[in-house]
Amino acid sequence: MDHIYTTVAVPPSQRFAYWQEVVCRHCIPAASVPLDSNPFDGSLRVRNLGTLSMSELIAPRHSWKRESTHIRTGPNDSYWVGLMMQGEGRLEQDGRAVVQQEGDLVLYDAARPFQFELAAGALCIVEVPRKVLNYRFPLAETFTATRIGAGLPTGDLLTRMIREANALTLSENQASTASLVSSAIVDMLAATLEWQAGRPGHVSAHEALVARAKAYIDRNLDMPDLDVEQIAAAQGVSSRTLTRAFAQQGATPMNWLWKRRIEASYCALKEASVRNVTEAALRFGFSDLSHFSRAFKKQYGVSPLAVKKESDSQKHLSKIVASSG
Repeated sequence: MDHIYTTVAVPPSQRFAYWQEVVCRHCIPAASVPLDSNPFDGSLRVRNLGTLSMSELIAPRHSWKRESTHIRTGPNDSYWVGLMMQGEGRLEQDGRAVVQQEGDLVLYDAARPFQFELAAGALCIVEVPRKVLNYRFPLAETFTATRIGAGLPTGDLLTRMIREANALTLSENQASTASLVSSAIVDMLAATLEWQAGRPGHVSAHEALVARAKAYIDRNLDMPDLDVEQIAAAQGVSSRTLTRAFAQQGATPMNWLWKRRIEASYCALKEASVRNVTEAALRFGFSDLSHFSRAFKKQYGVSPLAVKKESDSQKHLSKIVASSG
């Protein structure tokens, strides 16, 4: 269900104060300032799509600045992907600055300070949980205040997917469909970032071996008996050679395997793509549920059941809101 907020019925003298309150409540706390003297006239539409939150913002020229005080009072552990639908904007974060023009995608980190100025126009913002994106592409935070996907085929696909999702209408009974669509968007975002990150022109044999082994591990997380010998054999090397290659990157094959199992389980629970905790464990190679729960809580600070309950609660709340609309 869409939640729509507009300044149309608000007295002109109170419009910007109303706008700032709405944006801070439904996006994130930040200081906002109008940048022209004309009466402020804006609208904000917010909708949930699986694990994502999508906002379409239409407004005249203004800016918002998120500082350390805002982060302390209103923490937000998400990335934002901004698609400029119309007009122009300028984002500053992490010592970088980018001018965002119509059709451009940029990445924000809501957990760190940033400043954004919007010229009169329309902006679509997709809020992506940090852990969900980092599981797919761990280097996402290095792409803040950067154009995403410019000139890349996957960038064009991602832009179209966000535009279509922004216009998509799903009923309360299509929660599974919404979850699949949101996962597809995050997958395409990760693919675009990975493509944009590129590869060094020349990599060592050990680096190439580790990259192949990691890809093999990701394809076989459902194998409970997967071990170093099997991973190494699939790459045509000995387990000792594989272990040495991982050691050069400060890791071991088995540590990497268990890390990816836990991360995949977390995403499955967060994205509601599994029915229960047991399915999340078994799907990604855990046969001992007690060990799974301990390892999960050690990595994330909460139990897998707590993540599942939070996901179920969000789905239930969305249904209640939709049925009351």
